Amino acid sequence: MNSLSGRQSDAREGEASPQREEETMRAPTLMRACLMAGAAMFLFAPNFALAQTPQSRADLEARVKALEEALASVRAELDASKQRDVAADDKIVRVERQVAAIPAPVAPAAPVDGFKVGDATIKIGGFIKAEALVSDFKDGAPPAGLGRDFYLPSAIAVGAPAANQDFVTDLHAKQTRLWINATSPIGQIYAEGDFQTSPGTQASERTTNGTNFALRRAYFANGDWLFGQDWSTFQNVGALPETPDFIGPTEGTVFVRQVQARYTNKLSDTVNLQFAIENAEAASVTPASAGLVENDDDQFPDVVGRVNFKNDLGEFTIAGLARQLRVAAGSTSEDTLGWGLSASGKIKVGEQDDIRFMLTGGDGIGRYVGLNLAPDATDTATDFEAIGVLAGFIAYRHVWAKDLRSTAMYSFQNIDNTTGLVSTTSTDSAWSAAVNLFYTPVKGVDLGVEYRHAERELFNGLSGDLDRLHLVAKRTF
Repeated sequence: MNSLSGRQSDAREGEASPQREEETMRAPTLMRACLMAGAAMFLFAPNFALAQTPQSRADLEARVKALEEALASVRAELDASKQRDVAADDKIVRVERQVAAIPAPVAPAAPVDGFKVGDATIKIGGFIKAEALVSDFKDGAPPAGLGRDFYLPSAIAVGAPAANQDFVTDLHAKQTRLWINATSPIGQIYAEGDFQTSPGTQASERTTNGTNFALRRAYFANGDWLFGQDWSTFQNVGALPETPDFIGPTEGTVFVRQVQARYTNKLSDTVNLQFAIENAEAASVTPASAGLVENDDDQFPDVVGRVNFKNDLGEFTIAGLARQLRVAAGSTSEDTLGWGLSASGKIKVGEQDDIRFMLTGGDGIGRYVGLNLAPDATDTATDFEAIGVLAGFIAYRHVWAKDLRSTAMYSFQNIDNTTGLVSTTSTDSAWSAAVNLFYTPVKGVDLGVEYRHAERELFNGLSGDLDRLHLVAKRTF
């Protein structure tokens, strides 16, 4: 009884476990068995003395029989209780096995980024870009081509206004770009092309509007070294503003892609140095003609050094360039030294806005700045002289909302022409100003509109200007 009372007390304390619930269910049965056994003893003991008489013997036998029946009933109930316990235990085991068989939650698979070929991960990307340009060249529109496809300062007509000249509209998708990038344990391979500056014959706009695919960049890199065609180390691509145009502040920025060997030395997480030798090419003019001549008489590659650093204000670059300019004709040749310095960067303004800038100056660096608006040198019968250039731009980018932003920019270039050494029709200066608005309705899609005003002035004082409305729809993939 004490044991039974103990089990009943346990069942009342705390949370009832399955075992305690089973014990509680068995308690009345055990109690009833004990009571019946006690009753039997009570009935049996007082009449023990009467066992000698037939009547008492008959009564005793009846009572014993009743007791045996009661004990048999108790035994049957105990057996049934044991069977219920076994069944409950089996059920618990089956539930535990079912729980154990439930698979653990599987984490969602990471998005696929590229595909594997051997030990290399290959990615393919680019964008489709459709453009509409409405251009008002005050002194006559240039023929269809680069000067109509994007802002090219040297294509601004200068002189008396052309008869019946109003404006021209051009639609094209030539900036559409494709690239492939492969990375492996031994380094990176990258190749990129577009249809914007492709050479050779292009299909008529009257029918298929076909344009040739042309190489932009193609290099391989391993560790600190890069070999192949890439942006010139003298250029800071990160400083270029967002614009629907191919470049934007064209006359004020360094913009060159060419073959090179580049070494990058990372000094810290915020500073690195770069050194490169790059393809050389000297473009010259003569006093008789402003047309550029690509001489291709170079003996030594161009040499570039650059330092990149960043801090709480933003990211900045200072680059220096040294080069030989050379012209050879028959048995004679002339050469001179060219040099340039460029400072550029991106300054943070608040949480999302920024100011981007570049200032570049030097002698004999015309082909590096403004898509060769200025020649590298002038070639006369008695002299070969590098031409000085000062150029730059500033752009402010403002974010109106997470999917809406604008950039306003100003760009210029001044050329140090010398009387008697260059043609009077050579470009003396150019400038432009533009403002745009970009909207991103969904990720990867950009819709933009930009207005630009630009002017170009010749060495003889004549000038021309351009007003352009530029619309673009771009899908990046």
